[in-house]
Amino acid sequence: MATLEEWDKNGLIEWSKNGNPRKIIFADEREGKRVQDIWEFKDPQYPVYPTEKNKDLLNLIIRTSSNENSLVLDCFCGSGTTLQVANSLNRQWIGIDESNLAIEATKEKLKESSIALLTSKTVYEFVDLSETK
Repeated sequence: MATLEEWDKNGLIEWSKNGNPRKIIFADEREGKRVQDIWEFKDPQYPVYPTEKNKDLLNLIIRTSSNENSLVLDCFCGSGTTLQVANSLNRQWIGIDESNLAIEATKEKLKESSIALLTSKTVYEFVDLSETK
């Protein structure tokens, strides 16, 4: 009880609506580092595809929101950067796009990673659904 009173005196207690005490723990008191609210990543200066994203940004998003062997779905894969990063982080992936330009850009991006793709058991297939319309 004395500890609770001391914490409250030092402003380290947050009281719920029901009157239950909760100790305030500041981010710098925890192990690890919290991801900031503002991310300062710049998109590539000369993108292959107009909406191409920064690899480091995609790496952070995929690493923090999935586990190895998880499935990453990119419904508008554009240049294929998300697929390339997902593959490098040992994630399974599916990329979808309707644009022929995007599909060609994705194929080229995956060719850039041919060493990684050849040394892993990753298999990918491009399916052209335009013929089924």
